[in-house]
Amino acid sequence: MIGLLLKKLKIPAQFVAENVIRTENCRLCGEKHGKLISVVDYWDIKTSSIIKCEKCGLSQLDPMLTDAETSKGCLAYYIEESLRCSLHEQKRNLLRNFRRGVVFAYSLKKRNIVPENILEFGPGSGYFLQGIKFVFPKIKITVLDINQEILTLNEKHHQYETIKATPEKHIEELKNKFDLIIARDIIEHVSDISKMLQNVYYYSKPNGLFHFITPNGHEDVWKHYLTYKFKKQNSELLINHVNYFDGKGLLEHLQQHQFSNVEYYTYSLKSTRKGYGWKEKTKLMSTVSTKKESDTYINDKISELQNDDFNKEEILSTWYINDKTKFFTYLVCLYHQSKLFKVNPIHNIGHEIHGLFKIKK
Repeated sequence: MIGLLLKKLKIPAQFVAENVIRTENCRLCGEKHGKLISVVDYWDIKTSSIIKCEKCGLSQLDPMLTDAETSKGCLAYYIEESLRCSLHEQKRNLLRNFRRGVVFAYSLKKRNIVPENILEFGPGSGYFLQGIKFVFPKIKITVLDINQEILTLNEKHHQYETIKATPEKHIEELKNKFDLIIARDIIEHVSDISKMLQNVYYYSKPNGLFHFITPNGHEDVWKHYLTYKFKKQNSELLINHVNYFDGKGLLEHLQQHQFSNVEYYTYSLKSTRKGYGWKEKTKLMSTVSTKKESDTYINDKISELQNDDFNKEEILSTWYINDKTKFFTYLVCLYHQSKLFKVNPIHNIGHEIHGLFKIKK
């Protein structure tokens, strides 16, 4: 029913764009041809096109960022974002991530799934995993990140095992080790998504689980598309979203590679209501590039950062977090983090894609 309604309303809209030959093949399916959606400047570091693959629907930077370019831009963005966000808001975000972890863990528990060994790519603050550990106290946790500062934070505050690497780097000794692998807000950032998914399959135990959250690529790339359509100018890319996933194409790729969906939906329809993905309005455009100077943040503004070495006990001392009343804690977390409306990602509406897949070996 919803599919027919969206089709009648022409939501999402189709990209009207020039057909081009890529400089690099699609890193998901290997296709050479695509549509030129936009041209973006990643800080002052690199200019790339965003090309939508004609075969799998993935929109991706072409040429792709190198590891060194990604690392530099990520550091600049971390500084820029930290200066925009108050310490109070940063603490609130830690608590939100904890609540999300609690809700996710209880969703597993309802399915009689009790993970024993978890790997998370790009753990950030580590508080999502703390939410899972609140529900499953005996789990073993390993985190993988290219940023040593992130690893040090997770080891210091949470005592997780750490691995310094990119998600695309193959690590032989991790074969069949984990029964749950997590990549929240990560797959849109990796330079070679195909290699990462191969590693997820390799690291997973038979019938292990893969959980990810990623932006709905159609809405995420829409702002860049409009800037190029209306202005014929490069748009600004500060956060390194290098992959913009099509809901149907991503599902088909996972299913073709022995990933079986347990849950797969989009949520948070506010962005759809605003018009991302279907309204052609200048107010929805991305910012025109100014080639923001990354070195200014890395060399100069880094000294303006406030101390964010938060006290874990203080963060989790909120009245409703109690080991003796865990189900009550879950109800409060569910109240804050529940998803009232869930839509099939093949429709390419909604802000985020939530995936939970079983890995068949």
